Amino acid sequence: MQRPEMSQINLPFKVGDTIEARSFELGFRGAWFRCKITKIFSKGRGALFYDLKYLDFTDEGIHTTKVFQKRQGEKESILMVRPIGPRQCHENEVGGEEVIVVNGLWKVGDLVDWWEDDCYWSGTVLEVRDDETVKIELLPKPYGEGGSYDAKFKDLRPSLEWSLEDGWIVPFSKDGEKRQCAKLMKLQNEVKGAEETREEEEKLRTTKKLVGDEDLVLNIMESESIEAAVMDLEEQVVRIEWIKGMLSLNVVPTSENSTWICEDYPPSS
Repeated sequence: MQRPEMSQINLPFKVGDTIEARSFELGFRGAWFRCKITKIFSKGRGALFYDLKYLDFTDEGIHTTKVFQKRQGEKESILMVRPIGPRQCHENEVGGEEVIVVNGLWKVGDLVDWWEDDCYWSGTVLEVRDDETVKIELLPKPYGEGGSYDAKFKDLRPSLEWSLEDGWIVPFSKDGEKRQCAKLMKLQNEVKGAEETREEEEKLRTTKKLVGDEDLVLNIMESESIEAAVMDLEEQVVRIEWIKGMLSLNVVPTSENSTWICEDYPPSS
């Protein structure tokens, strides 16, 4: 019987999604391919399968991929698909979505994905040159195809790991130091800022409703400090004294829309 964590109900993918998929087929180990899901189904004893269209191999037909597979000689099942990774950029280019920000230039030991032959090959930087090229070593067999190759900076991206539990993470570089070649920039601060803005707007609407006069500007609309409240009280005292002075002088405002009425009442007997 299939384990619950290996079922489609726990995966975020649906038909029509663009994802990345890998293969344990000889010659393609350690590579990630961009695909689109065309069908999701189960067969046999509940094993989960995706029909995938390889986006960078237009002459290829639909490939049926078992979503959880085991490497030869291993017992652990491995997820063969993952979402498209975050957009890569520099820190001054961070926009409105989750992105991966590269920390300067590549260094020896950085874990990278190399775009070659219409797919991404995972490996490690062995040498960095002045002409914006590096020498990388692909994942060793049986996890990859092994071998070392020359690659251009522009064809590299940071290697990321993805899981259902943790989402995207940046692994540590293999240079003996606890260092990462990139960092993920998430939207937590922006989301928090949007929530705070909505809260402030709601407070402002509530304050105006309580005041009942949109023309009356109070200091507490701008600040909730004790000093602002004291200033508002002092200003209201001045207004009240002005109104009392008007009434004592029998001065009636000239505005036709005024609701103030000054009347003389006879003394009580």
